[in-house]
Amino acid sequence: MKNVVKNFPILVVFAIASGFTLDATDDAEENKERIEVSFNRKMEFNDLVKIKLDLAEAGITIQYRLLAFDEQGGLKSLDFRVDCNDGFSGSAKSTEIFNQTRWGFYRDYRENVESPFGTGGL
Repeated sequence: MKNVVKNFPILVVFAIASGFTLDATDDAEENKERIEVSFNRKMEFNDLVKIKLDLAEAGITIQYRLLAFDEQGGLKSLDFRVDCNDGFSGSAKSTEIFNQTRWGFYRDYRENVESPFGTGGL
């Protein structure tokens, strides 16, 4: 968890540059708030590898079961399974990912949140 906090500014810059968001704040060592990953057409294979590594540091496992890229290397379809390793897990599949797509998953760790986990459209 300390690595996520230490590298959080780097993650924010990466999120803005690549089109996905990975939001994790940490007031105390184990006090996570919300992690969200949104996949879009601007993402390339290396972006997906980086997301997988960053999520692993946050204690979340993601498996890409199907990947397809367009001629320019942009992500056009994805089938994934995510396990937050705390009882929340799920999967989603999209065969039409675009630049403005808000599709992926989130895990909200805040207490009394209405929806702590979701996959698909965000």
